[in-house]
Amino acid sequence: MAHKGFTPSKTFVDTATHAQSCQSICVQTIQHCLQVGGSHVEPSHLRLMQDCAEICETTGTMLLRGSPQHNQVTAACASICELCAQSCDRFTGDAQMKACADECRRCAAACQQVAQMRPGGAAGGHHSVP
Repeated sequence: MAHKGFTPSKTFVDTATHAQSCQSICVQTIQHCLQVGGSHVEPSHLRLMQDCAEICETTGTMLLRGSPQHNQVTAACASICELCAQSCDRFTGDAQMKACADECRRCAAACQQVAQMRPGGAAGGHHSVP
């Protein structure tokens, strides 16, 4: 847990918001895929979307509480979000899939920025996390 009196930086809050939005659209898009059927329900695609939703949920929570492991989890989140976006891109002409891919890319970019911060969030004037 973060130290007493911890307040997440704006970067952490913004990234957590991206992760929460990504988690939400992935869950919604999984339901869309189940309704559409066909190639939308390929097991590898659905598992990747589930992985993306779960890592985004975890990332948002860890950032908001100032986890010292934020670098590792945001790096993993960025990678999985990018893979999910690529998977969703395969479904051209499907607005829901495009919206999911776009949100995954926004989250990936935000997470990549946080992942590159020095441990403890020292880059950019952030707080120190024990």
